[in-house]
Amino acid sequence: MSEATRRIFFALWPDDAVRQALFHWQTHSLPGDLRWAHRADLHMTLHFLGQVAGACLNDLRQLGAQVQGDGFWLILDEIGYWPQPQVLWAGPSAVPDALAALHQRLGAGLRELGFETEQRRYRPHVTLARKVRRRFGWQPLSPVDWSVAELALVESRPGTAHHYQPIGRWPLA
Repeated sequence: MSEATRRIFFALWPDDAVRQALFHWQTHSLPGDLRWAHRADLHMTLHFLGQVAGACLNDLRQLGAQVQGDGFWLILDEIGYWPQPQVLWAGPSAVPDALAALHQRLGAGLRELGFETEQRRYRPHVTLARKVRRRFGWQPLSPVDWSVAELALVESRPGTAHHYQPIGRWPLA
């Protein structure tokens, strides 16, 4: 990674109550030998952009400020596992229309700026652990009510205690 690029994504950034509820599930349900997501890193990615030139960050911040949307409730009530890429996650069993619309508006804005967006169907989730090599008998997740009130532009900073740092935040009214 050169000094001129940064690893960037747009996400929903949970409040402390949501983080604590997910962290509680991690500590009571996951074996200690798994690679847990750090409590401070818990988030829901909307669009991952990868390596982005620093010169593009102002355009991304402007897009974040322009994306309109109402806040909404999101209920994380499902635990899932993807064998590839070995990820254990929490997500909603029902995707609110407001989340789907926010994802779509943000994607349209990114494409207008010349960014490629993921072609697969959007599957909202919060990564709880990585490098999970097998399914095991984890506890069900008690529903976690999340009042989604802001959009964040986030930088991934490998090598730090926690890897993700918001570099822009905008309220959803």
